[in-house]
Amino acid sequence: MRIYAYYRVSTQTQAEQNGIEMQINEVERYCKEKGITLADSFKDEGISGTRADREGLNDLLATLEKGDKVIVQNTSRLWRNDSVKVMVHHEMKKCGADIISVEQPTYSINSKDPNDFLFNGMMELLDQYERMTISMKLAKGRKARAKTGNKPCGTAPYGYKWQGNNIVVDFNNNLVVKDIFEKYTQLRSLAKLKEYCDGKGYKTSTGKDFSKQSLKNIIENDFYIGVVTYAGKKIVGEHEALIEKTLFDRANEILKR
Repeated sequence: MRIYAYYRVSTQTQAEQNGIEMQINEVERYCKEKGITLADSFKDEGISGTRADREGLNDLLATLEKGDKVIVQNTSRLWRNDSVKVMVHHEMKKCGADIISVEQPTYSINSKDPNDFLFNGMMELLDQYERMTISMKLAKGRKARAKTGNKPCGTAPYGYKWQGNNIVVDFNNNLVVKDIFEKYTQLRSLAKLKEYCDGKGYKTSTGKDFSKQSLKNIIENDFYIGVVTYAGKKIVGEHEALIEKTLFDRANEILKR
């Protein structure tokens, strides 16, 4: 468990002589009495507690992990309205953190407050809406890429690699793919093909020996002849084909038999 301090002042609180130094003194006195050692501290100066987009607060929330606590002079340093309060509660509960308030010794974000239920429900709906929006944007992006002949997403097939947003030939193992197709049409057996690959020392992208299934997947993958498949539709891709269609068809005919 780590304990972090958070300090905030706005123009109004500065006028009330409740500045950063006063908060630091109060928190340090409390920590000394309780034997607490702070892991770090965060602060926002000249920013209202009604704003959620505070650099210090955002850094604090991003740092928190399960079991961590945030010590403040008063919870009003963290928020000044219910919407920001619910946001802070929501983020802290997600990571399993809590609050220590010097002036509110019994305070905990886990205390039951009927007024929080409505706001928490609204936050959950907003989170869900945001996730759906992101998923829809990603799906549209994948669909647009597929329509142009680009592989929409995922891991590049063996023999290729991602270069930015495009898939290009991986010259470290593209010849292995060609050898697999050619040798299979000669051996006409996945078991014998595996033995051949093991003997040659061929490895998968993760450094493992090829299995019969992984070899079968390569032989069946028409990406190697320049085809992109998305949502059940096949279109001509923009990537370079590694295998001639005649060799691909011959290997797959043997596979079907």
